[in-house]
Amino acid sequence: MQQILLVKTISKMLSGISKWCAYSQMYRLLLALFNGAEWSEQTKVGRNIALLGIFCPFFWFALFSGADLSVLTFHACHSSIVFLIGVVIMIISLTNKKQN
Repeated sequence: MQQILLVKTISKMLSGISKWCAYSQMYRLLLALFNGAEWSEQTKVGRNIALLGIFCPFFWFALFSGADLSVLTFHACHSSIVFLIGVVIMIISLTNKKQN
């Protein structure tokens, strides 16, 4: 019985943490686009993706833990790409909203 409770607790924790992943936000955006969500919802998702790019815990942990330059560069590039994806989504969403 305790094992089942432990598995449920871990599963619940992981699903809560997954919403802070940029890729789960991109999935939400694709799902919203597919279901015809409003532009404001797409703008919010773009904002969330951009913020997750800036505050990526992998980058900041590598920076403050003194990781090698190659590891730090990898995380910085990845975080920058995620940030730019979020900004592009916001710009496209806001542009399309103004046209409608």
